[in-house]
Amino acid sequence: MSGTDPAENAFDFLSLPFHRGIFKAHIAYRLEEATRGIATSVGDGMYRGTAGRLRTARAHLVDSDRSAVPWFRWPHSTEPITAGSPAPDIGLPADPRRLHDAWASLSTAERDAMHRLDPFVGNRDGIPQADRDEYNRKTLIMLHERAQQDGDQDRLDRIDDIRSFLDSTEEGLPPHLLSYLDNDLRYAYALGNPDTADNTAVALVGALRRRSGVGYAQQSMKQLRQAALAVDPGAETSVILWGGYDNPNSLVATLRSGPAEEGAAAARKYHEGLRVTHQEQSSHITTIAHSYGGVVGGHSAGHGQTLDTDELVFVGSWGTGATHAGDLHLAGAGPDSGGGNVYATMARYDSIQLMPATHGPAPTDPGFGATVFDTDSTPSSTRLGWNPADHLATNYFDSANRSYRSLGMIVTGHGHLLQ
Repeated sequence: MSGTDPAENAFDFLSLPFHRGIFKAHIAYRLEEATRGIATSVGDGMYRGTAGRLRTARAHLVDSDRSAVPWFRWPHSTEPITAGSPAPDIGLPADPRRLHDAWASLSTAERDAMHRLDPFVGNRDGIPQADRDEYNRKTLIMLHERAQQDGDQDRLDRIDDIRSFLDSTEEGLPPHLLSYLDNDLRYAYALGNPDTADNTAVALVGALRRRSGVGYAQQSMKQLRQAALAVDPGAETSVILWGGYDNPNSLVATLRSGPAEEGAAAARKYHEGLRVTHQEQSSHITTIAHSYGGVVGGHSAGHGQTLDTDELVFVGSWGTGATHAGDLHLAGAGPDSGGGNVYATMARYDSIQLMPATHGPAPTDPGFGATVFDTDSTPSSTRLGWNPADHLATNYFDSANRSYRSLGMIVTGHGHLLQ
C-alpha cells in the first residue's frame, strides 16, 4: 500500500488509543441515526425491539470506550455516578444572596451546628469561600473515616489524593481551597480565594475527569494563574476547577447533551454565588470551557439562560449546544453584547475536531460569531497528523503556546484587545 492509501491511513490513525475512542463515537452516532431511520419505516413493536438492541450495542461501546482510552486514565473500578441529592432543609435560604446575608448573621457555634445538620453545608452557594473550604475539609475527613470503616480502598485513595493536593504548598502560590465536595467526591478546587481576587477564572471540567481531578488541577490551575500574572502582575487572580456535575465517562457518552444540561444549572448557581460572596463592589469572572466543558458552558449561557460571568472562552470545543455566540447570555457582558464577550480557540491538529457534530457548530467556525484566537499545534507521528496531545488543557495553557497570552488577556479583562 502507498502512503496515501485510505486503508493504510486508517490503520495508522487507529494506532492511537484516543482515536479508537473517536472511532467508537462515530459508530455509536451511526447506531443512533439508524434507530431514528427505523422509527420512520417499521411498526412500533418492531421499532421498540430493534431500538433496545441498538441501545445495548451502544452501551457496550461506552464500556469498551472507557477501557480503551488510557490517555484519559479512566479507572476501571470507578462506578457510574448518579445525580446528587438536594440539600436538606436546615433553615437556610436557597437563594445565594439571601443565604449570604443569613450566614453572616450566624455565630461560629451556629455555623458549626449547621454543619452537623448538613455535613455538605459548605457547598451552598452564597457562603464565603473561606468558610466553604473550612467545612468541606471537615467533611472530607469524615468521608475518609467512613471509607476506612467500609474498607473501600479505591475511595480512600481518591480522598487521600484530594487531601494531599489541598495540603500541598508551592512557593509563590496561594493556598488551595475546597470550594465544593459532595458524597460522590465531585469537586471544585480554587487556587487562591475568589472572594478577594481581582480576577477569577472558572474552568469547567470536561469528560473523563471524575476520579479526583487532582492531576488535572495541579498543572492547569497554576498555568492559568501564571498566564494572568504575565499580563497583569499587579492583579491577584484566583483559578477554580469546577467539576460539580456528572460529567461523561467516555467519548461515546459525550455525544449526548444530557450531562451538560444537568450540570448547567449547578454551574449557573455556582457562578451566582461567586458574585455574591466577592468582598468588593464588583468582580471580574471569566469562564473557560475546555472540551466537553464547552457543552456545559453553552447550555449554562444558552437556551434562554444567563450565566453570571463576564467572558466565556471555549478551548478545544467541538460544539456548544448553541448555533451562534449571540445566543449565549453573559450577565457581565450586558444584553446587547451580541456575543462580543465569547472567545474560542482550537489547535489545528487537535483530534477532538473529528468527533461527530452532535452539539452544533464548533465555536471556532466563522459563522458562530466568537472572537477566535490562535493556538500553536504539533502534528503527531501519524500520517494525517491528528494529535490527541494537542487536546490537553495543559497544551492550550502552556506558556510556550500563543494561546497562553490570549488567555491571560481575557482573564485579566483585556480580551477586547483581541477583537
